Amino acid sequence: MLQIILPDGKKKKYPEGTSLAEIGRAFEKNFDSPLAVGIFNGLEYSLHFKITEDGSVDFIPLNSVEGMRAFVRSITFVCVVAMQELFPETKVEVCNSLGSALYCTMPQNPLNHEQLKQLEAKMQSIIAEKQPIVTFPVDRRDAIEHAKRDPYLGGDVLAMIQMAPESETLYAYELCGIREPFFGPLLTSTEYLSAFEIIPFEKGFVINYPETNNYRELPPWDTVRRINRAYEEAEDWSAMVGCNTIAKLNRFIREGTADKIIRMAEALQEKKFASIADYIANHRDRIKFVLIAGPSSSGKTSSNQRLCVQLEVNGLHPLPISMDNYYVNREDTPKNPDGTYDFERVDVIDIALFNEHLQRLLRGETVQLPYYNFMTGRREYRGQQIRMKENSIFVIEGIHALNRKVTESVPNENKLKIFVSALTPMSLDALNRIHTTDLRMLRRMVRDSRFRSHDALATIRMWPSVRNGEEKYIFPCQEEADIFFNTSLIYEPAILRKFAVPLLKTVPKEEKEAYYTACRLLRLLQLIEPLDEEAIPNNSILKEFIGGSAFAKEL
Repeated sequence: MLQIILPDGKKKKYPEGTSLAEIGRAFEKNFDSPLAVGIFNGLEYSLHFKITEDGSVDFIPLNSVEGMRAFVRSITFVCVVAMQELFPETKVEVCNSLGSALYCTMPQNPLNHEQLKQLEAKMQSIIAEKQPIVTFPVDRRDAIEHAKRDPYLGGDVLAMIQMAPESETLYAYELCGIREPFFGPLLTSTEYLSAFEIIPFEKGFVINYPETNNYRELPPWDTVRRINRAYEEAEDWSAMVGCNTIAKLNRFIREGTADKIIRMAEALQEKKFASIADYIANHRDRIKFVLIAGPSSSGKTSSNQRLCVQLEVNGLHPLPISMDNYYVNREDTPKNPDGTYDFERVDVIDIALFNEHLQRLLRGETVQLPYYNFMTGRREYRGQQIRMKENSIFVIEGIHALNRKVTESVPNENKLKIFVSALTPMSLDALNRIHTTDLRMLRRMVRDSRFRSHDALATIRMWPSVRNGEEKYIFPCQEEADIFFNTSLIYEPAILRKFAVPLLKTVPKEEKEAYYTACRLLRLLQLIEPLDEEAIPNNSILKEFIGGSAFAKEL
């Protein structure tokens, strides 16, 4: 008999081979939705997983962030199976998320709108039949041989198998007789996947799926074409240079040729900054304010500084302004229902004062800029004054910079709005992508540790609040942007591994939810070859997070 620590902290003995689903039946009533996956000793598993040693068990419901990730992996599998049954010559490639939807392309033999309707109907049929999704361990040698025989997924899957620790058990999933590997557990049945739709979009289609709080309800999907183009541009470029998956990046690192990838990635970003600066210079008669916004850890500050350098090359006089300095005093900061400060809302900014200053600058008046002291939680004035001169461009950076209220006093013709985010084009293989939110959390974790004396636990705890604020106040404004700028670098997962792994290992088991997140990220990072940061130029956006930036004084 095995001794298991249950979610309520109690200990109970179970026979070896008991599944997580069997243990979970006693705890289903504690959740507002069905169980999606189980946790055993900190790692996520399908509910089919059978325990073979002592340990601790917990569960993740469908109505949760991790539960919805399992939903998305499962509906992707249903799509793959339906596609293979109806159109075996067509292959699905998962690209990126677009709101509450997953954008997929079909590199081989793409389907037309009528065929996509047939695909959706077949998926609905599989779901209605409540087909089981079977999980089973795979012998490593068998997995390698299977990957070698797969002309589509084989190369990348093989490389991931070889990077996985020898001690790790590999799993495959089977639905309707079709087997596929997935990085992360799936649901045990299709019965909870009925809320979805296939929508033709761009070069392929999106799978629209529920939001985190209700797995039964399908929200309307808003087209977000411009940010998808930023994703596509990154994916096309990374594929062009032969580095669009972790397996390919690992090969460059092992062969000692990663320096070339670093130089090309940095050169591409510099080229984009120069292009934006050229556009501003060509429209200097009307553009007076450049607004740079984006979610947490998107590289807004470094983007600001690098754009300013390119503006100077064009003979302009950039004047950077950080919206953080316009925070209201701590006692005036809005609060959450639980009494904690809500630093994500737009009204943490003194909007009236900010607009007054913008109007005065536009009139050519001198303005004394505030400085926000984060230690005391109060605005101060330290004698910094600015005013518009000939060829002046005010470059304003802040998470709410694209919110209309924040700059409502300035005519639109005088503004250029830029939205920056880390839209990673990297994936593990055609079906398993790396989440942009994971990349940004790793960036923030490393930065918080190196510059803000926060440990990984503090960053992980804070992340849900950060994400909630982004969904409410930042992403709804992204379509206001004139330009989308992708700050991700295809080599950065290998750099972040070196810094993030030691931090993630400090998260204590007692902090259950944070520990699960840490274990999941550690499992991802262990598939990536580490890369030394010496070859990274000191003006790189990544230096904002790992240290050594040429803009350190400004940052």
